[in-house]
Amino acid sequence: MAKTLTPAEITAAAVAEAEQAEQHAADLRAAVENGDATITPAVLAEADQAGMFARLRIKAAEKKAAAQADTDRHRRADAIAADARALAEQDDEADLAVKMRAAVDALAAVHAAAANRHDRIKEMARRVAVIKVEAEQAGVPDPRSRYGVGPTAVAGETGLIVGKTDPIAVRSVSPADAVAAVVGLAVSGDAVALKAATEACQYAAARADRVRRDVPAVGDAFAQPADRAA
Repeated sequence: MAKTLTPAEITAAAVAEAEQAEQHAADLRAAVENGDATITPAVLAEADQAGMFARLRIKAAEKKAAAQADTDRHRRADAIAADARALAEQDDEADLAVKMRAAVDALAAVHAAAANRHDRIKEMARRVAVIKVEAEQAGVPDPRSRYGVGPTAVAGETGLIVGKTDPIAVRSVSPADAVAAVVGLAVSGDAVALKAATEACQYAAARADRVRRDVPAVGDAFAQPADRAA
């Protein structure tokens, strides 16, 4: 069985045929110019016509290729449209809304717990700072070794060191860092997803508005009082 050529292969074959025909006509003209009397006008005209005809076949092949490509795009577009309609008809937005509601509640709890812990450690660190200042004014060179409490060694860190001989560090994390850590841990196994989540979190409020708008069930789950009134 003969192989069915693709439009691209047909075009390539037509181009090769045209080039060959045009080269043959050029060779005949060169031979006439060089005095070859065996070449008649009819032979030269036939060669020129063969080249012209081959060029027409190229155009025909290109049109066929364009038509087939257009048909293929229609086919792929129809498949995409069918998938999109199926998603729109079968998609359970409520499931996404329920999961987001649970995640938001859990994240709010994380933020509250981290804020409470941060405030407690911050207050302890403030009291330690007072002891440190008083001790230094009293000439005590190392308040921690004497009183068993002292500040951490990292500048700008909220925390304290407890213990004279076997000290432990009690460090705080901000509520914002705790929330960011949850998001980071949720997608830590996927570098691309982690990068995208990191960038999206820079515009968290705008992204929240967009998701509420684009997924009605999520919008209903997180509707503000003003939204309900409207």
